[in-house]
Amino acid sequence: MGFFDRFKKKENNNIPTNQPQTDRKPYDISYSSGSNGTLQIDFYDRNADFKQFYDTTRLVIFSQSTLAGQMVQNCAVSWYGSNDCLMIDKARGTFVNGRAEEYSYVMTQLDLNLLQNDPEYCSVVMKQLLNQKRVRTYLEKGLQETPDIPCGEYIGGVMRKDEGYRKFFSEPVGQASHYSSRMKSIRENHRASLEASKQREIAAKQAQIAKLQSEIDNMR
Repeated sequence: MGFFDRFKKKENNNIPTNQPQTDRKPYDISYSSGSNGTLQIDFYDRNADFKQFYDTTRLVIFSQSTLAGQMVQNCAVSWYGSNDCLMIDKARGTFVNGRAEEYSYVMTQLDLNLLQNDPEYCSVVMKQLLNQKRVRTYLEKGLQETPDIPCGEYIGGVMRKDEGYRKFFSEPVGQASHYSSRMKSIRENHRASLEASKQREIAAKQAQIAKLQSEIDNMR
């Protein structure tokens, strides 16, 4: 039995085409389950701000694990436009949206039952928690040794509060993720990559200087 088999499966809640335009929800949500037990959610926001350059958020949940004594979901998230040009994937023999498969890996804390059965909860998760700018801000902090908010790959979660569904961030989970051996290795590799890029840039500029100096010498 797959990881998500115990949860209610749903094809989608897209609005029927014969329903009046004025009654349409401001978003569409589609759910799908992978053969390996993953859960995928694609959230299309009809009122998306054009300045953010995407109108659809995809969340793929792979598994659950325990961190700092709390349950977290291991996920991948991507952002894309519903009108993006499609590319041919020769390996799969089909057309794909390139940006839809440019994933960022994150850890979250979600109520999986509400995520699949309460559109309001799902909307807060997909539009607010998984806002591209917000996620990237946390992941950038995860690459810093001593950020103001240690988080690693953890970006928080969504829970019910008196005023409705709201985002939250567990500091113990953030600390545990940030100082995990996995994140230490990721930061080491990131530093090495930055240093290698810096050295390539220095070498390129030195080559330019040498070329200019040679041209100057030939003009004398």
